[in-house]
Amino acid sequence: MTETFSLSDAVLSHEQLMEADLPERKKLLPWLPEGGLIMVAAPRGIGKTFFGTDLAVKVASGGEFLKWEVENTAGVLYVDGEMPLGQFRERYSSFINHQPENFFILSHEWLWDKAETDLTITLKNIQDEMFDCLNLRPNIRLIILDNLSSLSNIREDKSDDWRDRFLPFLIKCRRRGVAVVLIHHVNKSGEQRGTGAREDHLDASIVLKSLGGGPNDGTQIKVEFTKSRTAFGKDIEEFSAILKKEDGFYEWEIGDPDMKVKDRLKLLIGNSGTDGVTVTEAAEEIEVSKGAISKAKSKLIEDGTIKAGKRMKLEKFPQKRAQLYPVKHGNFCD
Repeated sequence: MTETFSLSDAVLSHEQLMEADLPERKKLLPWLPEGGLIMVAAPRGIGKTFFGTDLAVKVASGGEFLKWEVENTAGVLYVDGEMPLGQFRERYSSFINHQPENFFILSHEWLWDKAETDLTITLKNIQDEMFDCLNLRPNIRLIILDNLSSLSNIREDKSDDWRDRFLPFLIKCRRRGVAVVLIHHVNKSGEQRGTGAREDHLDASIVLKSLGGGPNDGTQIKVEFTKSRTAFGKDIEEFSAILKKEDGFYEWEIGDPDMKVKDRLKLLIGNSGTDGVTVTEAAEEIEVSKGAISKAKSKLIEDGTIKAGKRMKLEKFPQKRAQLYPVKHGNFCD
């Protein structure tokens, strides 16, 4: 409070509320408003960084992110807390075909090399310098923090740590119309790890789940919303997404959220190469019963897709994955 302005002066009447000149808060995506707080949680190695990198590129340059059209482009600050910068650059380069003027990255590795300083967002001096960065680049309307564990030093299961040391920073971002996407890990139950107090302040919460591909099969995810304040209906319906690389660029294939076991098995077999997979291996990977795999196997043998035998292998070179899906969205070359 200042000497010339008190708490009482901030109390609005009906007329003042309706006539107040309020800042416009645009939507970057249906579920991502300026000033919004979003959590994206997923298991290790499932493709959280691919998700976050593509989100950053598309908000910065326009186009389609997964199944959503970017409604308003904006400056994006990608804050990376664990990846080697060279590896990030390689991935980032495969998402773009021109130079996005609104993309910026703050790398833990670059910061350490230049200043021997850890990129710990929960420290007040780092938060203050983050706002200095925003003041110098007022076009930034989205910060992506990848990931929460590597960028913070708070105890994940303590709500007081979250409330006292991190939430004030997020609220300040919200007040100035800067959205924040927090990329985080899930626990053994598949829910975001740590205190549930985070959920109270979020505008949207997204969980990425595995479609059942192998550890080297790339990003194959099911996208689920567990909370949304600003988007409803089809905008937040579940869907599946597979990321693949063609002609040097990444693209997503979007499909039904509950892929049939037969289609998932065909995808798994195609990714196994010449080695193939057994019924037991497929059941463990896709997380269905052996009986369901055996039934799907019989159908694939019947239609000539795979060879009969203990190890299931494709009869011929696999078709493009897009044929496994009823709908396709998004080409990063668009």
